[in-house]
Amino acid sequence: MHQSRKEQGMERTARRLIHADRREALIWSQLEGDIEAAEEWAVTPMGTKHDQPSK
Repeated sequence: MHQSRKEQGMERTARRLIHADRREALIWSQLEGDIEAAEEWAVTPMGTKHDQPSK
């Protein structure tokens, strides 16, 4: 049995949205790794963060 054009269009749209969600999840996972690495670099050897004013 064949799908109607409407059903085919809905499937294509759903696939595009799923792929976009996957891409977004992949980008966020990569950014989280970069953020964690940046936080590690932001800490000085004395254990204080650069964004905090020194006393």
